[in-house]
Amino acid sequence: MADDAQWPLPPFVQVRDFLAPADHAALLDWVMAHQEDFRQATVGGKADASRLDPVVRVGLVTRKLGPLREQLEPLFADALPKLMEATGVSGPEPRSIELELAAHGDGAHYDAHLDIPVGPNRRSFGARPGEDRVLSGVYYFYNEPKAFSGGNLRLYRFNAKPSANSSPGDFVDVEPLNNSLVAFPSWATHEVRQVSCPSGAFPDYRFALNCWYCRKL
Repeated sequence: MADDAQWPLPPFVQVRDFLAPADHAALLDWVMAHQEDFRQATVGGKADASRLDPVVRVGLVTRKLGPLREQLEPLFADALPKLMEATGVSGPEPRSIELELAAHGDGAHYDAHLDIPVGPNRRSFGARPGEDRVLSGVYYFYNEPKAFSGGNLRLYRFNAKPSANSSPGDFVDVEPLNNSLVAFPSWATHEVRQVSCPSGAFPDYRFALNCWYCRKL
């Protein structure tokens, strides 16, 4: 396409009330009791190539979910067929799921990025060797009353070049609604808009459970 404006926005779906109230409450309770497990989020890929870069990303993450992992993974797996249909992801169903907790306080953000590497000499980037992420999901949860603002998920149209001067037609913003799951193709460019959390208190943060569905390609 010669005209960038012809490139479409990535397909996505937002599922409200994704978890039962008891599961939502259990996830919040786990996070509140394990603040010490969170570490500064890095950029650059897997652990062997990751680095801290606060210009690009500010936030806290952990992959320690304890017994909740066995409780939550089947719920995300059960949702997969409908998520694939809604986002246009075709082919065999992914067999592996990566889960990562994220906590975003005042000033947290993640600049435009992809969830998989692209281009020549790319390497697979999934839960297991030889697998790739094909579908990305973000489950949002937080304490109420809500004590932060911002933190929208911004999805850029394919072939767009994200910048501070991006026009409204270049993207769509998705509000991080409590107890909702947003899914989109892992090759879609996206970012986390800056969060404002005036109290600075951990219980007031915007929390997310990042989920990547992976398969061998």
